[in-house]
Amino acid sequence: MPRYSMALLWSAILISSGIGIASAADLPEAPLPPPVAYVPAAPQFSWSGFYIGGNAGYGWMNGSGTLTTITGPESFTTSGNGFLGGAEVGYNWQIGPAVFGVEADFQGTTESGPISATAGPAISGTAKTPWFGTFRGRLGYAFDRIMLYGTAGGVYGDNTMSGTVSTVGPFSSSTTFWSWTAGAGIEAAFWGCWSAKFEYLYIGTPNKMPTIPTVTAVSESAYTNVVRAGLNYHF
Repeated sequence: MPRYSMALLWSAILISSGIGIASAADLPEAPLPPPVAYVPAAPQFSWSGFYIGGNAGYGWMNGSGTLTTITGPESFTTSGNGFLGGAEVGYNWQIGPAVFGVEADFQGTTESGPISATAGPAISGTAKTPWFGTFRGRLGYAFDRIMLYGTAGGVYGDNTMSGTVSTVGPFSSSTTFWSWTAGAGIEAAFWGCWSAKFEYLYIGTPNKMPTIPTVTAVSESAYTNVVRAGLNYHF
């Protein structure tokens, strides 16, 4: 091929390339994709801190034992039930999903029931628990705003008894008692700083019962069941 023909060919190629490059440069740039909106993760609810609240519920008790009188031992039975209500205060520490806490409460109750023994001097009366309180530890597992927990501790309260002993007549007495308690519950934070709970407690045998005329010793086995619901405000 003659040299001038090769020169013409290369010139045509260069000119065509230049036109292509210039045409590509004149094309509008492709639009960038829109930025992805940042949505922050919802903050994890924390159970840590002080709280105060109130509760209401129901309790029922059953007991039996032996009263020793001047004529010897005789068996007795007792039972009772009633409504209760009160206030609580506590503090929680949360580490991961584990929640450790302490709580104290004070309850007024309408719990009352009969007590009777007939083998010796006939004894009949009514036993009541006007008030009691608990101080307990709590160990829970949190699923964000819902917590399952177990609880255990001590109980103190007041027992009263009034009635009649056949050989003596009417009587009335009261005493302060101590015992233990254990139970479980569920608590849910539902709005702002508020939470609601439902709880069950088992209360063991009181360490003593009110004095009864002619009775010199008492051996008793008793237990109380408590179910209650409450509202707490967390600080």
